[in-house]
Amino acid sequence: MYKLSLIILLTICCLSSSFAQSTTNSANNEIHNTFSYAYIRVEGKFLSKKLKVKVDLGDSDEQIAEGEKLSEILTNKKSYASILNYMSKIGYELVNTFDLTDNYNGSGGTSGIIYIMKKAEEN
Repeated sequence: MYKLSLIILLTICCLSSSFAQSTTNSANNEIHNTFSYAYIRVEGKFLSKKLKVKVDLGDSDEQIAEGEKLSEILTNKKSYASILNYMSKIGYELVNTFDLTDNYNGSGGTSGIIYIMKKAEEN
């Protein structure tokens, strides 16, 4: 009798723990965000302290139009940080940066920078 009650108790404990894990996993799946990304290329203008900015948000017509609008707003700023601050105000978060380098006759340097940013989309 003792062995039978022990087996029943262990079976109930195992089943209850497996049910608890399955409800936790389903709750985690509901909190899934999607992101939209921005590719921002920033270069200096020739003989000027102002910056030339090209924003790429994607291939759809809406994304192209929004990217051109942001490019116009951000072009002619004088600070790389001002571009980051503006994008942060509209909900973007910096993911990564890359520098653009040029090499001419053995000498070179950084000619610009690329920002990769993301923004959480509302479901």
